[in-house]
Amino acid sequence: MQAGVPIDVLLPIVIAMMMLAVGMGLRPADFRAVAAAPLAVVLGLVGMFGVFPLLAFAVAAAFRLEPALAIGLVLLAASPSASTSTMFTYLGRGDVALSVALTAVSKIVPVVTVPVYVSLAAQAFAGERLEIEISFAQTSEAIVATILLPTLAGMALDRYVPAARVWRPHVTRASVLLLVVLIGVLVWRERTALPGMLASSGPAALALCLLGMVCAFAAAAVAGLPRAARAAITIELGMQSGGTSIAIAAGVLGAPAMAVPAAAYSLIMYVAAAAFVLLERSAEPRTAPDVSPIGR
Repeated sequence: MQAGVPIDVLLPIVIAMMMLAVGMGLRPADFRAVAAAPLAVVLGLVGMFGVFPLLAFAVAAAFRLEPALAIGLVLLAASPSASTSTMFTYLGRGDVALSVALTAVSKIVPVVTVPVYVSLAAQAFAGERLEIEISFAQTSEAIVATILLPTLAGMALDRYVPAARVWRPHVTRASVLLLVVLIGVLVWRERTALPGMLASSGPAALALCLLGMVCAFAAAAVAGLPRAARAAITIELGMQSGGTSIAIAAGVLGAPAMAVPAAAYSLIMYVAAAAFVLLERSAEPRTAPDVSPIGR
């Protein structure tokens, strides 16, 4: 399972389009609200880089995955959140500013956490030690190019070119459509291997995705966070960067088998996230995404 052109080239373009549209709906006050109420950020980061990887260890052990798949599942859980999570947060009327903040931080923290968790997983499931080096510069460059700059460009357009606001719904629809097409291309490309991937690691990937989202939503609810923040944290934790996991497994570690859980998860998480978005939209209909203050 290789990353390939759809993930390496087309996905960043689609993400940049999405973030441009998202940025056109953000205001500086939204980010000030995040800074003024750090509870949601802390809760999200602890869930993403503490609880979720530990859940992956437990799920891998419970499903008795073979060592390569077990390590791959932990690698996925320790990877950054998917950049498309912000768009799903927007569609689910979640706190977009919180989502952007969590996504940005999640692209940097794995430089440290991925090597640690994967090494622990290798020792736990395969009885060996793996050395992994992830480029901080490369990761930072990706977050700037695909998330930060398009978001800032969208905010600048909204502030200084009010006439451009009419294009925001069109950019949103176009980016969502392109994402659907891209997922379809990926499914078609892997059509022969897909049944085997889903059979070998699909149940474990589904269990991890659902457990992670349920735990995130429950923790945010217990913490008393507003519904928009709960939605953002749930989606951020449930949507992982399969492309990053595949690139590390196949490119850095030279172990394509470790990429199989990420491939299966990448398909499952979109279905789970879409279902969550539909539930959120039907449970609390609003005319615009909630980007109100996110915590106490």
